[in-house]
Amino acid sequence: MKKLKVALIGAGSVSFALGSLQDLVLSEKLKNEADLEIALMDISDENLKMTYVYATEMFEAFSNPAKIWMTTDLEKALIDADFVIVAIEVNRYFYWAQDFHIPRRYGSKQIYGENGGPGSMFHTLRNLGPILHIARTMERLCPNAWFINYTNPEAKLVEAVSKFTSIKIVGLCHGLDMGIEQIAEILEVDKNQLGIEAGGLNHFGFFTKIWDKATGKDLYPRFREKEEIANRLAKFDHFALSRTMFRTYGFYPYPGTNHCGEYVSYANDFYAGLSLQFRYDPMKEKIEDPKSKIPEFIYCAHAGSVDRELFDENVGLDKWIAEQFVFKKEKVEQSCEYAIPIIEAIHFDEEIVIHAANMPNNGAIKGLPDDMVVETQAIVNGTGISLVPMTVELPTALIGTIHIQGTIHKLLLEAYAEESKTKLLQAILLDPQAPTYYQACAMVDEMCKIQKDILPKLEWK
Repeated sequence: MKKLKVALIGAGSVSFALGSLQDLVLSEKLKNEADLEIALMDISDENLKMTYVYATEMFEAFSNPAKIWMTTDLEKALIDADFVIVAIEVNRYFYWAQDFHIPRRYGSKQIYGENGGPGSMFHTLRNLGPILHIARTMERLCPNAWFINYTNPEAKLVEAVSKFTSIKIVGLCHGLDMGIEQIAEILEVDKNQLGIEAGGLNHFGFFTKIWDKATGKDLYPRFREKEEIANRLAKFDHFALSRTMFRTYGFYPYPGTNHCGEYVSYANDFYAGLSLQFRYDPMKEKIEDPKSKIPEFIYCAHAGSVDRELFDENVGLDKWIAEQFVFKKEKVEQSCEYAIPIIEAIHFDEEIVIHAANMPNNGAIKGLPDDMVVETQAIVNGTGISLVPMTVELPTALIGTIHIQGTIHKLLLEAYAEESKTKLLQAILLDPQAPTYYQACAMVDEMCKIQKDILPKLEWK
């Protein structure tokens, strides 16, 4: 059997690390046809140990012979790796709460603040250093390995690695599959019936084709009819902006209001959860203070996310995370993520098509720069990963909106490389959710001050 080494960097991640490990243990092909080694690496020794205990119990329960070991040393984890899966963040919700509230304090109308809007730019700059450090270490220790990234802001980070290093990289996200679920719900069909073509920017993509896999029938006419009569308030946070954009541009977007809304100026009218995200009382709580309680994160205002009794005990993030690391064999199931199918396809040279990959455009989406990282379908086989060109062009208005983000990508990379607040300011002022010039300058200074321990050093130049 051919040796295969997979390194999980950020192995303490609840979502992507545990999901990847479950996919690895459930892969019969890797179990029976590969000499699999899994290196778990994290800077948090406590989180790393929880993942290691979970992984070893799970692989033993499934009689999987893979060799699993852990380390806090990045270099040890990367030596001779074939694939490097990365999902990293430091104090994610603490800093994200700042990314969300402080730009709004200075006049930005941004929502969410994770991947788009002024808040996302500080998120990008915080993660650029660690991501590039991983890639440059790979250049020395495993130069032919694939870097499989789950860390946000996805497109901006993948573009940095593709431009600043020689490492092969792909960014993965399940946002497109969330869009498929919405389309299936509106059509009232099983999502597995649907064939699709889609693409654009990560968290701002559009379905250009929807068809019935069994018959090949175009389902967009039926979708338009169903959307027209659907209750306009149903699942407002996930559907309202998406449905408005569909009627405006002719193609249904993904993954949902809170993410797509990060890239447009008019999202506030369609996001009820805006007042709930990282809810806190500024009279008593200070999001700038690391000793303060981190505001609870609310993903959206529908379903059970805010359905609370008055005196329910708040489970708390730490307790919830600890519960995820308790191994129960009956709860192990295959995820909807693409990392392990990609590893299988490349390792065994078996061709597959995946719905969404983030890579440099190189002509896959007409009208966008070749070196800009975009998201669309891809073919994976023993030669690697290649984007599949979209057969239907996106409307001029959408290409224009995405092109603005591509320019912001470039300015942020220049801001990082040149240690320049001025380039960061240029990026912020270009964003559809920018505040005024004076507000933007003050916001840059405050964010660089309160996040000085984790942001790169920037100066006005």
